Amino acid sequence: MLGASVLATLAPFLALHSGYTAGALALLALGLRRVPRTARHWCARRRVCSGGAAAWAAAIVIMGLAWAMHIVDGGEVIWRTLGVGRSAKCFLILPIVLALISAPLRADTLRWACWLGAAGAGLLALHEVLVLGQERADGHTNAIQFGNLALLLGAWSAAWALHARHAGQSVLVCAAGWLAAALGLGASIASGSRGGWLALPLLALMLALLAAALRALTVRRAAPLLAAAAAASLLLLALPPVHERLALVQREWQQAGSAPLAAGTSVGLRRSFWRFAWEQGGAQPLAGIGQRGYERALAAAAKDGRLPAVAVEFNHAHNEWLDMWAKRGLLGCVALALFYAVPAVLLWSAWRRAWRQRTGYGSAANVAAAARATAALCGLLAVAGYLVFGATQVMFAHNNGNMFYLLGISVWLAASGALGAGAGVQR
Repeated sequence: MLGASVLATLAPFLALHSGYTAGALALLALGLRRVPRTARHWCARRRVCSGGAAAWAAAIVIMGLAWAMHIVDGGEVIWRTLGVGRSAKCFLILPIVLALISAPLRADTLRWACWLGAAGAGLLALHEVLVLGQERADGHTNAIQFGNLALLLGAWSAAWALHARHAGQSVLVCAAGWLAAALGLGASIASGSRGGWLALPLLALMLALLAAALRALTVRRAAPLLAAAAAASLLLLALPPVHERLALVQREWQQAGSAPLAAGTSVGLRRSFWRFAWEQGGAQPLAGIGQRGYERALAAAAKDGRLPAVAVEFNHAHNEWLDMWAKRGLLGCVALALFYAVPAVLLWSAWRRAWRQRTGYGSAANVAAAARATAALCGLLAVAGYLVFGATQVMFAHNNGNMFYLLGISVWLAASGALGAGAGVQR
């Protein structure tokens, strides 16, 4: 039941509208069944969960409290996604974490969840561009969110394709993994999301390191793999659709430098948003001005001509850190830092622990250790991707970006063994 719920969460994430809902609800139900038992253990002063699970739960709670900082504005409760809904979903993830640490997951389940998720995103992007004639694929969200999340699904698919080869899977199974990875990357390219492509070299480097580790290569022998990853990234960046979008960035940046408002360009708007968000955070550096306060200030700036009139159509600063600084100040930035740092440290520790536990090449223990290491790397890919995406987009301002991170990171932490001995990956 646990594996089926994880599969139902990740596989249809982008292919269907709110595709994660059914799987997430199933995980929530499994977790809620464990709450009474956990409460009894807590009352009996028994150990409820590992230090890793407690640390991740604490990071989630702190982030949920940060979202709730300005949940009441002028005596009115904000119920929209950026209000009660956003904060509540952080707390609802906690039972899901309990479900994920209740039993190990199968490597096949994780593998096919990623492959089906990336393939679904790629096929949807092809349908939108080739059949519907859209200029940019946007899935059931917007083009930036769709492209960035599809890129991560493609990277996860590549990681599990590498593991499938190490685990002795058939050529057809491995080919399915690489096809899924290509479709995920294709969805990113079809979306035209330039900010996401900045993560390509970093993600390729991390995948090359996984390939080197799976093949037990020395650092010297891993050099060709790293060079190949760098060359592949450059080749992708040279593709005509990608090259044209990146060349447009350069032109728009130069135009924005000479015309600060640059109402007609996305780069010019971003520069205006970043400067505006920095100023708003400086006015209330501890707790920020809140979502509604930011929107009011944005409307006033657009009316006064300090921002382009089109700025009122956006409710965030197109930079994760500056947006948090403006709306929730230093406290929000600390919560965001923990939201990234806690899983990154846990996943890195799980990666190192998995490779210390490996035995002879091809043994069952070695394959299981490699699966835990692959899961840890998938989580690190997500953290790294979100850090890069956040430079030009506020991923957490959108519900799918928030849920993808919360659910995905929780799955990879559990599968890597970072949340306790009861979790992990079984062969």
